[in-house]
Amino acid sequence: MLAPTPENPRTYDLCTNIAGRRLYWRNRNHGVTLGRDILSWTIDGEENEAAYGDIATVHLDSAGLKVITDRCTITLADGRALQIVNTDPGGYSSAERKARYRDFVRDLHSRLTAARYPGIRFTEGWSLWRCQAMLVLSALVALASTALGLYVFLHLGEPRGVLLLALAAYVFWKFYRTARNNMPRDYTPDRLPEFLLS
Repeated sequence: MLAPTPENPRTYDLCTNIAGRRLYWRNRNHGVTLGRDILSWTIDGEENEAAYGDIATVHLDSAGLKVITDRCTITLADGRALQIVNTDPGGYSSAERKARYRDFVRDLHSRLTAARYPGIRFTEGWSLWRCQAMLVLSALVALASTALGLYVFLHLGEPRGVLLLALAAYVFWKFYRTARNNMPRDYTPDRLPEFLLS
């Protein structure tokens, strides 16, 4: 789907939050508008806006195993960090919300072209230590499950050991893929990391 031209304002019904402000049981903050030269949103009934020129970084990442949460964090020059996610107020997602989030991210990046705003840094993924910890954890879980599966199958003669081996392979693949997709790196607004737009 093509994003609207940068001159046309568009409002997206997506959940928002200010990073570090507070956690919500049900996030009632939603709605972010991309205008010609400004970004606007409402948090706890308070109207906020920022010029695109005040954006320092745009960061994309993804997390979760059962419910994948994609997040776009827009950090402003004054230190505020607006987070936009692809989930509903209760933290669940749907095909419609994911599509709306993808449209938002593509529209945002089409408005923040490197030619117009060369000072904005575009980053993706988790911190390096978090990726490394996830890879180590996935390897440990896979090794423990493999050892247990082999013991059950070879020493006890139980066919259920094969299920444990399959589980080990699945868990390692799932954790490895999540960590790999979230390796920290920079990108350009014309080359979005599509694997972070589930």
